[in-house]
Amino acid sequence: MKIAMPARNGQVNEHFGTTQEFAIVELENGKVKETRILSNEGLQHNHGGIANMLKNEQIEVIICGGIGGHMITALEQLGLKVVNGAAGPLESVAEAYAAGTLVTRPVSCGCGGGHHHHHHGGGCAH
Repeated sequence: MKIAMPARNGQVNEHFGTTQEFAIVELENGKVKETRILSNEGLQHNHGGIANMLKNEQIEVIICGGIGGHMITALEQLGLKVVNGAAGPLESVAEAYAAGTLVTRPVSCGCGGGHHHHHHGGGCAH
């Protein structure tokens, strides 16, 4: 199984849309077999670009912290499963997911709702 997680300093990056790299974690028998970093330089907030990049890596599951609804839709339309509300060290989160013990909290971006975020070009920072 291959999982992708937005990464920063070995942890799940809470802000999906601004992450500059993804950890691609390959699991075998519930344990991390290989982890590598995939740069998404220039693709921040590019929903289709990020979704297609991850799909091309044969990713099955995206595990993240905060993520906006448009990005979730773009990923799910390509058949990727999205698990949000995760936090912690990348490999621990991946192995917890494989074991069925990953604890997540409901996270929604809130952009377009009652919150007023200031972003370059509009859109969500998650």
